[in-house]
This record gives sequence, C-alpha cells and structure tokens, in this order.
Amino acid sequence: MKSSAKILFIAVAALIPSVAATAQTQINPKVGVNFSGVEAKLQDITAEARVGWNAGVDLRMGDKALYLQPGLHYYNFTARLVEGVEHPDDIAFSDETTIQALKAPLNIGLRLTGDNGLIGIQARGGVTPTYILGVDEKNGIDFNKEDLNSFTWGANVGVGVNFLFLTADLNYEIGLDDFFANAEGGNNVLSLSVGIKF
Repeated sequence: MKSSAKILFIAVAALIPSVAATAQTQINPKVGVNFSGVEAKLQDITAEARVGWNAGVDLRMGDKALYLQPGLHYYNFTARLVEGVEHPDDIAFSDETTIQALKAPLNIGLRLTGDNGLIGIQARGGVTPTYILGVDEKNGIDFNKEDLNSFTWGANVGVGVNFLFLTADLNYEIGLDDFFANAEGGNNVLSLSVGIKF
C-alpha cells in the first residue's frame, strides 16, 4: 500500500509543472486548527494527541469539474505526554509537548457546483506524505524526534466551500503508518481551515 502511494505521488507530482503551464491555476493560502486522534503507550509514557494549528497553501490546477490540488502545509500538533501523573488533566495546555510537521497533500478535486458564482462547493481526496520537523518538549519528559517515525503517509478526504474569494475547508486524514517509532497507531487528523483564493 505504501509503495503504491509513493509511486502515485511521484507520478502525479511529475505532471504538476506541465498541468500548471496549460491550465488555469488558483492559489489558496489558508490557516486553521487541527484535532489529532492518536493514543499510544511509550514505555512508561502515555501519549495523547490534541488540538493544534496549521498554515499553508494549496493550488487548484484546472478549470474543469475535475482539478489537481497539490499543497504544502506546516502543522503544529499538541501532544499531552504524561508519566506517573495522577491527574493528567491538570497539566496546563502551555506546558504540553508540540510536534512540528510538514505535509504535502496531493489531491484530486471535484467541483460540485460552478466556481464562478457566489458560492462554490468542492470535494477532494488523495494522499498526504508527512515529514516530522521537530519536537518541542516543555514538561521535562524524555521525548524527542527519534521517538516518532520521521516520514509517514496518510489518505485524506475533504470538502470545501467558497464564498466569493473566501474559502473554508474541512479535511480528514487517516494515518496509514505508525506515528510513533516504537508504538502502533496512525495519526488521524481532522482539520478546519479558512483562507482566500486568487
């Protein structure tokens, strides 16, 4: 499965320059929040992923019903790591670990309504490679980038709404690989983003 996703990603990525040269391209910068759904037991540490934020840009290549949508996004995940804490809910949000990652989704989009009216609706799906950039540990627990798989794959689906030049997107990514290096469990991410298109 992972090999097939890599081949598909490389093949479509190789076509992007030629598609961009011949098709209408819209640029869609956006920012948003994300909610991760991974839980794991790492030796004596319990890990729970929580809310985070993200920012990046997507391209919409093509002016037909189907279009290509590659993107590049910075994600900041917040993870609650607890070790021998009787009341983990008492840990302040500002004291929790953050994980920084770069995501490069490659989607095929479908315009469900026209793109030139007051409101437009789109659906999309594709693959998302993720590269871990770093870990910012704040509460003294021995946890670093080596405790995570540095490169993982996800499959994602989403829906977007345009209102004139404003956009709102809801996306769900299913982790296809283990997020942690020594524990099972993919990182499933729900993200809500808003942006502009031009």
